[in-house]
Amino acid sequence: MYPIKVPIPQPYAIEKKIPYPVKVFVKVPIKIPHPVPVVKEVPYPVKVQVDRPIPVKVYVPKPYPIERKIHYEVKIPVPEPFPVERKVPVPVKVPIRVPQPYPVEKIIHYPVKVTVDKPVPVPVPKPYPVAIAKPVPYPVEKPVPVPVKVRVERPVPVPVDQPVPVKVNVPVPEPYLVEQKVPYIVEKFVPVPVKIPIERPVPIHVNKPIEYYYEKPVPYPVKVPVAVPIEEGTEH
Repeated sequence: MYPIKVPIPQPYAIEKKIPYPVKVFVKVPIKIPHPVPVVKEVPYPVKVQVDRPIPVKVYVPKPYPIERKIHYEVKIPVPEPFPVERKVPVPVKVPIRVPQPYPVEKIIHYPVKVTVDKPVPVPVPKPYPVAIAKPVPYPVEKPVPVPVKVRVERPVPVPVDQPVPVKVNVPVPEPYLVEQKVPYIVEKFVPVPVKIPIERPVPIHVNKPIEYYYEKPVPYPVKVPVAVPIEEGTEH
């Protein structure tokens, strides 16, 4: 298939004569005068109040360091952990009865000497005199805290002039003429859609083969009777 060129109809202008007079409104551009600035001279000086920020210094007092010496031991409280009761498995001794031998008194019919360990006197030298150092108290200087006056720089208040609001008449802006572009009619070509016939394939009914059962011969052994000759002299 190849594309076929079909001509598209285009609109064109036709002149028609009207037998009666017709009023046609034509948009004519009008010149709009520009605003002219007018300077007015005032014969006396005029003060215009302008809101300007006035720098103001704010004195913020800085903290001064104070050295403090503590001449005694300071105990800082330490949070102690609270006790938590937990069951810990502890081995428990279970008393079991064990047979114990009991004493039996035997009578001996002859005297027996029992040896006793007696201490033997040993000469020991006497200790010699040893000098023992006794601590002697001596004076110790203990620092005594003395109050000292520290000079602190304080901010000095300064009178500051505050701006006074003054009522000012602000002129209201007046409208003025402005030149603007006037739109006009522009002719545009509008394309018209045209239907083009396209050759499409025609569906054809095709018969599909249907599955059916077909028995296949399976090879298996077949016993065929064979003729055996009978002999006259044999016994059965």
